[in-house]
Amino acid sequence: MFYGVDIGGSKVAFAVFDVHGVELERSVHKTPQTTYAAFMALLVELVRSADTRWQVTGGVGIGFPGVLDSEGLMLAPNVPAIHGHDLKGDLQQQLGRTVYADNDANCFLVSEYHQGAAAEAELALALTLGTGVGGALMYRGQLVNSKRGGSAEFGHGGINAMLLERHRELPLFPCGCGLRGCLETYVSGTGLSRLYRHGGGAPLSGPAIISAWQQGERLAADSLSLYLDILAAGLGTLMTQLDPDVVVLGGGLSEHPWLYRELEQRLPEFVMTKVTPAPVRAPVFGGSGGVRGAALLARHAALPFS
Repeated sequence: MFYGVDIGGSKVAFAVFDVHGVELERSVHKTPQTTYAAFMALLVELVRSADTRWQVTGGVGIGFPGVLDSEGLMLAPNVPAIHGHDLKGDLQQQLGRTVYADNDANCFLVSEYHQGAAAEAELALALTLGTGVGGALMYRGQLVNSKRGGSAEFGHGGINAMLLERHRELPLFPCGCGLRGCLETYVSGTGLSRLYRHGGGAPLSGPAIISAWQQGERLAADSLSLYLDILAAGLGTLMTQLDPDVVVLGGGLSEHPWLYRELEQRLPEFVMTKVTPAPVRAPVFGGSGGVRGAALLARHAALPFS
């Protein structure tokens, strides 16, 4: 058995897979926001309970939204309970087994490469639109990564200057990474809320803004249009610089079919003249496919992207 853990800013997904990659069970839990001890206790309980139910010592893979510093500590500002801690090492000690861990966007792309939307692509790019924005890049079945796991942090690149010319009142939002004007601060789920509030709206969640747009609200439509411009510009920059064969989107927003129609119309404005944008695809395994990719990490030795 293999266990996948997908850590997000608001929820933790846990799933059990058999040796063939078939999902046997899944549960979702609120992300502990208070202490590291509470977070550790949740993960240890999930793993040990699964061991008991399935009468095995399961392999454990973890996807997390961040990178590792030079000492192996997690830099995950969107999950304060684990930020600055050695989650992987501490879990290995408490569980008495090897724990595999990687950036959650990397896990998402691993999942989509293995029988998903990025299958057989020579160069595949993923962007996950969640509490933050994650990125991943895979070349010929291998994740492009550094020892720290910090490659492809596309969410912390600055927004395209063309946007500031087109939308002169667009503010440079501060980012949790310490910079300003990062793509993440605009096209994450919380980014859409920021844009709506900037336009004069009340504090609403991303799904609530989309619902208001579908009901004909003008401010919601304007905010979503600005959001899509910023996302298309960010993707256009990445396509120009990296020339991927395919881009796969993750996160809750990625499950809306209209998103891909809108991006197809807007992307040509943000790539070089006469260059056809790479196809942007929805994930085969859903916007939360990172939990499957995390489990695949735990059986990495048998897979081509190990």
